[in-house]
Amino acid sequence: MRLAYIALISVALLSAACSSAVDGSAVKQSGAAKGPAVDVSKLDAGPYSTQPSQPLGVAGDPSRGVLVEAQRMANNVVGPWEVDSTLTGWFGFGATVLQTADSLANIGPQQFAVAAGQHSFVNGFVSARTAEGQKILLNAVLRFADEGSAAAAAKDFGDIAANTGDGVQRAQIPGHPDAQAASYTQTEGSTGKRWGAVRAFTAHGPYVLMQLAQAVDGTDPALGLVAKTIDLQGPAIDKFRATDPAEFGDISLDPTGLLARTLPVPDKEATPIQNTTYEQRGALQFQSDPTRSAALFNQTGTDLVAMAKTNVYQTKDSESAARIVDGFYAELQPTSQPAKPVNNLPDSRCLQLKDKSFYCLGAADRYAIETTSANLLDAQQQVAAQYAMLIGS
Repeated sequence: MRLAYIALISVALLSAACSSAVDGSAVKQSGAAKGPAVDVSKLDAGPYSTQPSQPLGVAGDPSRGVLVEAQRMANNVVGPWEVDSTLTGWFGFGATVLQTADSLANIGPQQFAVAAGQHSFVNGFVSARTAEGQKILLNAVLRFADEGSAAAAAKDFGDIAANTGDGVQRAQIPGHPDAQAASYTQTEGSTGKRWGAVRAFTAHGPYVLMQLAQAVDGTDPALGLVAKTIDLQGPAIDKFRATDPAEFGDISLDPTGLLARTLPVPDKEATPIQNTTYEQRGALQFQSDPTRSAALFNQTGTDLVAMAKTNVYQTKDSESAARIVDGFYAELQPTSQPAKPVNNLPDSRCLQLKDKSFYCLGAADRYAIETTSANLLDAQQQVAAQYAMLIGS
């Protein structure tokens, strides 16, 4: 399942750790809906539209293109769980886009933001996870105007890291002599655990690959996490079809057509990760257990996820959509309370979560639907409206 919200960034926690346009076409239906018959006219959609949006077109404003391009980058940023399967816990902000140089102050000292601004920072994406009490890994890909700017930024980042805090020293990343890195140790006040930490910055074409790794067993395990991350991240970002910044205004907002068929969040209310679609890896960045969800996505052929007011998971067929619903429900059911399902929508499921919000699921042909709300009726109405929108369009 998707995490129900994106947490406010834990700047204090991280500071302590520091001492090309894509063409597309409309989504085709896979066939008539299977499963129990549903009379759409009997569904209660409340205030929500059951009609798809008009085609969403292109970004128009280049600044919006910066955001959309950063969202696209999520599909080519290695998740920490790909490096170490135990790294599934939510850490700090979790995963998010980096739209401005100033945003780098959220993943390191303020000097990072200053340096990025001096070297023509474009945008980026960052993902962070933890194995609680054992290790932490943050992985970010930062894009700059060109290779020279990225190389200069990586050097400056390395110099800043090596001169911030007590006991910091330069470090070598195994197999990556070109990486600018620094290491240090610190004691966790509440537990007395001794953590080894490594920050690393590697210029890779117009990108800087940035990692922060921490481990309770010293700096060697942290160095190993960074080395493996770089091994995986270089080839992954090489597959990213980057858009020329001069063409950011022309980036398609909905290259597959699925987002127009997803219940939208008003732009003023949307977080930077919403009102967009993600491929499988990008969607996993926001899952509460990405390792579990990765297996489920592979089993069901889930290849596209729209994240907006609701989340819509595109699978290979109707049986797979039902399997997503079952899998997400099974993940949360042990720590939640049952709630009334959506009226007149067979096989829908609802739960009241530990934080007292409500989580509802449903399936419409090859699509699985999920949403959360503070109000049960609202969550039910969202799923009902989303079902009608998908089946009727």
